[in-house]
Amino acid sequence: MDLLKQLEAKMQSLVQQRNQLKEELDALKAGGDQELQSLRAQLAESAATNAALEKDREAVKEQVAAILRALEALG
Repeated sequence: MDLLKQLEAKMQSLVQQRNQLKEELDALKAGGDQELQSLRAQLAESAATNAALEKDREAVKEQVAAILRALEALG
């Protein structure tokens, strides 16, 4: 009978450990999902910034070309 009580106590302890590990795993998954969403948002923001900078760069190149043409016409 004593052995049965020991086995029951050990089983309850294992079940509690399993439940705790499962909760920790769920928390880690949730945290990972949030981090992934944050990284995706940062990537989208960086891509938008990159596109805006590329557009500005092209505009500057056109202005420089226009200035060079104007200088050539003068000189």
